[in-house]
Amino acid sequence: MTSTSPSRSSSGWFLVCIAGPDQGKRLALSNGRFVAGRGARCHLLCDDPDVADEFATLDFDGSQLRVRALTTLTPFIDGHPVNDASLAAGQQLRLGRSIWRIDAPGSTDTVLGFVSRIGDHLSSAAGVEKPREWNAREMFADVTKKHADEEIESFFTVGTATTTPALGAIDATWPKPWIFVRVFGMVLVLYVLFAYAWNQFYNENLIPGLIMIGAVAVPLALLIFFFEVNVPRNISLYQVVKLVLFGGLVSIVVSLFFFQWTNLDNVLGAAAAGIIEETGKGLTLLLVVRKPRYRWTLNGLLLGAAVGTGFAVFESAGYAFRAGVDDGGSAAAMFHSITERGLLSVLGGHVLWTGLVGAALWRVRGDQPFRSDMLVNPKFLRVVAICMLMHMIWNYDGINPPLYGKYVILGAAAWLLVLGMIQDGLKQVRSAQAPTAATAPATSTT
Repeated sequence: MTSTSPSRSSSGWFLVCIAGPDQGKRLALSNGRFVAGRGARCHLLCDDPDVADEFATLDFDGSQLRVRALTTLTPFIDGHPVNDASLAAGQQLRLGRSIWRIDAPGSTDTVLGFVSRIGDHLSSAAGVEKPREWNAREMFADVTKKHADEEIESFFTVGTATTTPALGAIDATWPKPWIFVRVFGMVLVLYVLFAYAWNQFYNENLIPGLIMIGAVAVPLALLIFFFEVNVPRNISLYQVVKLVLFGGLVSIVVSLFFFQWTNLDNVLGAAAAGIIEETGKGLTLLLVVRKPRYRWTLNGLLLGAAVGTGFAVFESAGYAFRAGVDDGGSAAAMFHSITERGLLSVLGGHVLWTGLVGAALWRVRGDQPFRSDMLVNPKFLRVVAICMLMHMIWNYDGINPPLYGKYVILGAAAWLLVLGMIQDGLKQVRSAQAPTAATAPATSTT
């Protein structure tokens, strides 16, 4: 095969590997053709074992990079296999198992570059790799597709001895959750109908249903999201529901004891909840951390989210009830409390924070039997400390930027860490699958 040498002049554009075996490599792009592969004649030399000697050609025209496959093992752009396609700045290219991204001139000085650097610092502080493999469009591609009810029923039939997939059968690619959107839409419609009925009839018998649906709606949808990303599929819906109910109650009771014993709220005010409640929920996870069948980081993410869901539902229902019956309270106050807490919980709150704590604990435990000294492992404590700090800032009334800015920033931070934990959990599964894959006959995909 012949190829033209690219121009020597640099355009300020770079192809940067952000994840995989070639992570850290950079290629300065200029007009002309590049050959990517493991062969000595290639302009982009890859160390990725899944890349052929001459894997693909890369033609740069000053603003876009055209990718052409040279083998039956095709490249991917934003998660989609391609034989001949172009990508622009910000899009991701996968060659083998390595993820590459085009950086435009000056992109590191933009607002997005600043946000990216903040994310780097946050991930480093938590000891979690930044989610470089994540692609939003690809992850949520199935949300808009039509799905039959049978798909949902089948999806939740997991976690038993006969429905848990074998290690080699686990799909460790980035999950594509969509059921959580269905669930959220359903409970949202129920809440709107309850609200309409109340405004029409003012029947007090509707109030418990309003509180119940309002408190459950968003936490339940988030919990379903974590159920969907638990790719080992080894935790049944029954176990999740049981932990939501018992874990939620136990964590609230433990937290109330801590409030009573420490009087920390008299010193820190509402911010004390960040320390006390995260401790209470974290300790509640000890109810299940000893079970050897739950050995994956993604298991901890789901189990932590289950405890956080129970805590969030019970607490939100309590706040809504108080808003409706306290002196000066009203139905309007109850509506405001339940709606605001529900919507803001998308950006942060007990489900996300406790999910992160659970993922950190399971990441430390791994395949080993649980030991008490794991609770003081720095990898675990760093995540706990960050969740406590986010919770404290969330509750602190002294920081109140306009347009809910505080919650948006904290929510972005929490979701960045959640995505990092998902990426870490997927890598853990792939690593466990590697010995099995090495002994299996090699196959190629087109």
